[in-house]
Amino acid sequence: MQQDDKAVSGRSASEPSRHSPPGIPQINERIEAFIAYLRNVRNLSPNTIRAYRQDLGHFAEFCSRAGIDDFSELDHKTLRSFLANRRTRGYSRATVARSCACLRSFFHFLAESGVLTRDPARVLSFSVKGSNPPRFLTEAEAKALAEGSGKSTDVGPRDRAIIEVLYATGIRVSELCSMRLGDIDQEAGAIRVVGKGRRERVVLAGKYAIDSLALYLEETRPALLRPGGYSGDIVFLGKRGSPLDPRQARRIVDRECRAVLGGEGLSPHALRHTFATHLLSRGADLRSVQELLGHKNVATTQIYTHLTRGEIRKAYDKSHPRA
Repeated sequence: MQQDDKAVSGRSASEPSRHSPPGIPQINERIEAFIAYLRNVRNLSPNTIRAYRQDLGHFAEFCSRAGIDDFSELDHKTLRSFLANRRTRGYSRATVARSCACLRSFFHFLAESGVLTRDPARVLSFSVKGSNPPRFLTEAEAKALAEGSGKSTDVGPRDRAIIEVLYATGIRVSELCSMRLGDIDQEAGAIRVVGKGRRERVVLAGKYAIDSLALYLEETRPALLRPGGYSGDIVFLGKRGSPLDPRQARRIVDRECRAVLGGEGLSPHALRHTFATHLLSRGADLRSVQELLGHKNVATTQIYTHLTRGEIRKAYDKSHPRA
């Protein structure tokens, strides 16, 4: 999961967090410095920072139980024991893999900051292989969901627009909820997105998604504005007129999936995975899909930064079932 550690945070980097376990101040101080670095330097999303803080809190508790209060006592074997303990306590492979990534990033930060002379997590690894693959819809299911959604509530155009946009663009639910009116170019069928690390990208939306957005913006959003008197420019609003949050958006997607397709619900991430799967299955270039999804790291950036926007547009128009 990506220098002044005290920069623009609301507290000093060494100030203990109310979320940190007691009794191990040296470790807690380093965790708070790392959290400040993630927030102020790497600009990671609040959700990622929250997850990393939780992982490091569990790690600090593990160290406390083991009688470890100094990082000089830590080695690769201790870190492996922590990961094994997480699995023993019933955490999923994906969660433990995230904990592993968190430790690697944390100890790299400490080594780079001069706190440690060596990095005990440098070769730490944990494979997520064996976990259940993300669920995705068939093309027929995706079409049925998009066309059948928004019929069970009085804000149907909003809910259908949410489904259509998530499937058409593959954006994250957090990106959907932070979308602003000025980000939408209906004529070009494009949406500006601010993703992880505050990186901006332009995603493409087919005719169905743009038409659904236009209907929502024209008929439903003005009605939603009235109850709460909201005057901002966030696109998607709740029934009380305030900006929709990711949790509400997840409930909408889950409800619409159950209403249209029956059976178990669906998450916004499953629509993101469906988007990528359908593009690739219809012959889209993998690097174009990575660009559209906003999957940027050192390795992937080097292999697809040469793509032009025209090439991405061509791949999208050729491959997306509802373009």
